[in-house]
Amino acid sequence: MFTVNIQKGAAMLEDTRRVIEVWDDGAEPAANLRRIADTNMLGKTSRKRTDDVLLRIIGPRYVTPGPQVIPALRSLQDDPRAFREACFYETARDEQLLAAFAEGPIFEWYSEGRIGVTVEEVKAWLVTLKAAGQLPEWTDTVRTKVARGLLAALRDFCVLRGTVRKEFNPPGMSPKGFAYVAYREFEQGVSARALVESTIWRRWLLDARWVNELFTQVDRLGLLHYSRAGSAVRIDWRAANLSEVARAAA
Repeated sequence: MFTVNIQKGAAMLEDTRRVIEVWDDGAEPAANLRRIADTNMLGKTSRKRTDDVLLRIIGPRYVTPGPQVIPALRSLQDDPRAFREACFYETARDEQLLAAFAEGPIFEWYSEGRIGVTVEEVKAWLVTLKAAGQLPEWTDTVRTKVARGLLAALRDFCVLRGTVRKEFNPPGMSPKGFAYVAYREFEQGVSARALVESTIWRRWLLDARWVNELFTQVDRLGLLHYSRAGSAVRIDWRAANLSEVARAAA
């Protein structure tokens, strides 16, 4: 069953930047979150909204996966595109509804040659998930909010563009953002071949040709050695950890 926090948070890139800027790597995560909330460093209008953002959105996306994530994102902050791509990865990792939407209908609609996507089309997709038992029964109002949240997130992460009607941006990733995502998957135990063939790259509208080219570019950065012969794939990382990947790429 999918969660729907995406309707509350979308991309939230500015709040994410602020949290990363004031995060104390030497303090415990709970202490960091409490200090940020107590001093209202995010400038929210109520403590309830602050807690919602920190505990239901920022925490699960960037704190729960481990202490390596925030320092690595800090190293990417001077590159808005790579930072945004890394944040999209972490957001979709936590918000599985967003991941399913980006890897499924969004990629398929783009591959079919569509120009854009509407709220009504997203709502129709949500209805199919409900029929499959993957979503609860919602009112039309809630379904509309979730659909708008999904489209807003993909706009903020630059997969889509536009206000009322969202249109597709051209596919692509920066080598820095690609290296971050690839290493995050690697440290979770994804094999070289599975990584190259993963549907995760569909989130950026990338096909197999794009993925191969980006691995080649990251190889040129000196972060890994990439080789492929037929179905055999080998990736040897030259970086020791995620922070080293982010620093070297930046």
